[in-house]
Amino acid sequence: MEPLVEGLKKQYEGKVEFRRLNVDGSDPAATELATKLGVQYVPHFTYVNSDGIVGSQAVGEKTTEELKAGIDALQ
Repeated sequence: MEPLVEGLKKQYEGKVEFRRLNVDGSDPAATELATKLGVQYVPHFTYVNSDGIVGSQAVGEKTTEELKAGIDALQ
């Protein structure tokens, strides 16, 4: 998934902010946020608009087109 996400970062540069959380328990703040968002499996994508409202979520490996659809739905 990393190459797909890196490609999307370049494509949406200046328009979309990407965040990656380590949910292995080593970062309490990341673990708290993952719990709040209902993350149970990885990879887990949460699409949040500029107002902080969750638009949608996707779990599991996704295609570039599926990831772009989640991003574009926020606009």
